[in-house]
Amino acid sequence: MTGTDTDVGKTTVAAWICQRVGVAYWKPIQTGNMRDSETVKTISPHTQIIEEVYRLNAPLSPYNAAKIDNISVDEELLKRQIDNTVIEGAGGILVPIKFDFYMVDLIKLYDAKTIVVARSKLGVINHLLMTIEILKARNVDILGIIINGQMEENIKQTIELFSGLKILAHIPHGNDLNGMLRSMRLPSEISEVFR
Repeated sequence: MTGTDTDVGKTTVAAWICQRVGVAYWKPIQTGNMRDSETVKTISPHTQIIEEVYRLNAPLSPYNAAKIDNISVDEELLKRQIDNTVIEGAGGILVPIKFDFYMVDLIKLYDAKTIVVARSKLGVINHLLMTIEILKARNVDILGIIINGQMEENIKQTIELFSGLKILAHIPHGNDLNGMLRSMRLPSEISEVFR
């Protein structure tokens, strides 16, 4: 699970998938006081949470947060065989974890199929196409796109045309997010990954 930016809805989408498919959740690197695993537990209380490898205090990129905590991130500690688990990255794909090791490199470490999450706002086409361009250049297997919020049909068509990828779902905004997620059908493209 990756995104075009921070706070685009990756955790909500991860919780939705965990809830619908019954798989575990893991965020290898967490920064800041808020723990995304707590949000996942709220939306999907029965989800197994795998402990973070690094829990860094400052709400910054892993690279900067680790410097403040005087920690050197060891990518060997991040290498794990993880099956039937939704793995969530921190921020966007070029967020630095350590020198010359970015979030996209973490995705490559797990050789995982990736879903790109984006927030429906002005600039979404640019942010999505740049993210997808880098993922494709690194030979990352992209399953599709999920948009957090409603989107005009012509914008959706533009994104699909230029990215060559399908928008798998839209996560609606509203007061009863948990109720809306429970009523939403998970796209078959996602559920088939965990079979």
